[in-house]
Amino acid sequence: MSIPPLVEPTPLLDDAETRRQAHQLILAGHGSVGQRRLKNAKVLVVSADEAGGPAVAHLADAGIGTIGIADGAPLQDWDRYMGSPAREGLGEARAVAWRAALRATYPTLEATAYTARPDASNIEETVRGYDVVVCAAEDPARCYLVDDVCARLGKPFVWGEMEALGGRAGVFWDAHGPTYRDLYPKPPTAYYRGMAGTMPAVGAWLGVTMTMEVVKLLTGQGRPLLGRLMRYDSLAGTSGVEPLARDPATSRPAELTAAEPFFGLLSPEAAQAARESTVSAEELRDMLDRRSDVVVVDVREPDEYAFAHLPDSVLIPKGEFFGGDGMARLPKDKRIVLLCRMGIRSAEVLAVVKGHGHEDAVHLGGGIIAWAQRIDPAMPTY
Repeated sequence: MSIPPLVEPTPLLDDAETRRQAHQLILAGHGSVGQRRLKNAKVLVVSADEAGGPAVAHLADAGIGTIGIADGAPLQDWDRYMGSPAREGLGEARAVAWRAALRATYPTLEATAYTARPDASNIEETVRGYDVVVCAAEDPARCYLVDDVCARLGKPFVWGEMEALGGRAGVFWDAHGPTYRDLYPKPPTAYYRGMAGTMPAVGAWLGVTMTMEVVKLLTGQGRPLLGRLMRYDSLAGTSGVEPLARDPATSRPAELTAAEPFFGLLSPEAAQAARESTVSAEELRDMLDRRSDVVVVDVREPDEYAFAHLPDSVLIPKGEFFGGDGMARLPKDKRIVLLCRMGIRSAEVLAVVKGHGHEDAVHLGGGIIAWAQRIDPAMPTY
């Protein structure tokens, strides 16, 4: 379905904008009017990660006049690519680093950074001032929140989902078709890139695809992905479009809600086990310094362990506790400290270990990432 342009064109482009956007200005069907609509547009990107970051860069390059970036997570090495913030921005909130990069490269662009975690208390006020919202967050709870607030305010939500070597994209707009809640009436199993890995080029594909959906919505060109999902499989070398229809059984909560991070990743058993048995990086350091009856058990995969690990730690991948001899390999005479990358897998294993009699077992909150950030900054992270 085609829709009218979302925004009116701004009166003029300045000389610098005219030179920068020269090829777009001569593009049939787009031209000066389309480009001036983009300059007058306001787009919010929620989560400037491996997929959202490329979208920020391409939206700016397309000539969007106002870009908001909502992401308080610290910028990491893996967030950096052509057009992204400089290395000096590492450790800053992604939103702040991107705002600085955009202002340095695009002097006329208005960039706003939102560093507070999007939740039910702030998301409506943030979204209200924008024409379109873009989000490819890996946490389903965040996507539900964006979908709900966009439905409430009548805004289109340009969505992306990034996996290891492929992804999907679509446009959710409650007034015109199905939404994220129609796609996922129940929370999906999240693909957490920091656990299973991903190819950054997939994020670039997703960023470009989401940017073009934004351009179509703003300018009224072409056929947006309303009621359709585009899928890309890089290994098979295929892409395609599949239909998405409204689900009559879909319900939307009356009030905006936002679950804790990693919604859908932790089982109730793991959450309960971790509630009273989580240690900080500092507490683990002190345990290792003062006690000899402690063993650190790393439940990540061998390739992750080879990349970075704590000295004298023992590798027993998570799967060994659910379908192997993981329990039999645990020492009987030492206190068990479990760790993974960020504390999700170790919490799941903790529930199993406690259920087999190791009541004093604990796990490292924040995983090896927390250890690297707070104890050993020289340790590489991923």
